[in-house]
Amino acid sequence: MKHERKSSRREFLTGGKSDPTDQPARPVDKAADDGRVLDVGSNRSEHYLEHFSKHAMACEFELFFNMRQFSNSGAAALEAFKLIDDLEQQLSVYRSSSEMSQLNEQAESDWVAVESGFFGLLVRGVQISRWTSGAFDMTSSELSRVWGFSQREGHVPTDQEIQAALAQVGYERVALDIDRQQVKFDLPGLQLNLGGIGKGYALDRAASRLSDAGIEDFVLHGGQSSVIARGRETKQDSELENGWTIGLSHPIIPGRRLAEIYLHDMALGTSGTGRQGFYYRGRRYGHIIDPRNGHPSDHCLSSTVIAESAADCDALATAFFVMKPEEVARFCEQHSQFKAVLVLPGKASGEISVETFNMNPQDWKLMDSKPETDSQQ
Repeated sequence: MKHERKSSRREFLTGGKSDPTDQPARPVDKAADDGRVLDVGSNRSEHYLEHFSKHAMACEFELFFNMRQFSNSGAAALEAFKLIDDLEQQLSVYRSSSEMSQLNEQAESDWVAVESGFFGLLVRGVQISRWTSGAFDMTSSELSRVWGFSQREGHVPTDQEIQAALAQVGYERVALDIDRQQVKFDLPGLQLNLGGIGKGYALDRAASRLSDAGIEDFVLHGGQSSVIARGRETKQDSELENGWTIGLSHPIIPGRRLAEIYLHDMALGTSGTGRQGFYYRGRRYGHIIDPRNGHPSDHCLSSTVIAESAADCDALATAFFVMKPEEVARFCEQHSQFKAVLVLPGKASGEISVETFNMNPQDWKLMDSKPETDSQQ
């Protein structure tokens, strides 16, 4: 495993204002340019890209092809977006008729058979939970509710409320019958929510459908946080050797690109709390909660994972955000197929540090070309 640490860079927050300590909790919803994690397809006029978009799963999905490369691009885009709509209907906890909602209603009392793709996703989610010792957990939605994130009304719960919520969390209490593709919950009140993995799964499925239609070069993202890419992007008469360029936004300076990541037949997922959080008594609480202790994680600014599967990337980016860097390092030593970039607070206010795991020079470029100091571990 290659593990590199780039020491803190002088990247200072501009225009910020501290929150008064005597105010109650209040939600934070940053503007799009302030909260975007990734920058996908921003140079489409220069690179001659064909663009399609669709709102689904509470975000904007965008699909880019090289201009005039595929005569069936429009029809293929429609089919891919239709599949995403179908998957939202199947997996959403906000639709009472969805297979996900029906599973949550019935699995506490009986075994429930589910569609094969859905079952495979649950198996993978539980496997990632085991790999990360519970840092990713599809049963942790009660924690989001008790902190007010589900209602978008920030609330600091008592220790008793947190413990009561933790009592309803536990991926190990999801029983999976591989032979019959059935699911049962062994814990009263347990609820599954695929918000941390479902969007990536939709990208994986849509990418397969595009490939089946003969589309070889494209990039598809959901909500500027999950991306899957196939083939290469062309610029005028040349191909970009490393595939598709994805910009990683600076976590504390709006409008600045921190790094470029190059995807070729790979996916990427990024987690950060820039878009969702609230202030209470001068402290900001982000929406990503560590399922192991019930508290929002505050030691990471953003976590990015690169792998073949977008579902894996989404789940692991969430897990890595709450895991300590040394935990991420051990994980990546044991699972070399995953690459990661962590952006952490620096030693001084407004500074950041960047740590990478299994990343090669051809995988990415840090845009800050003149750091104060550099070191490798």
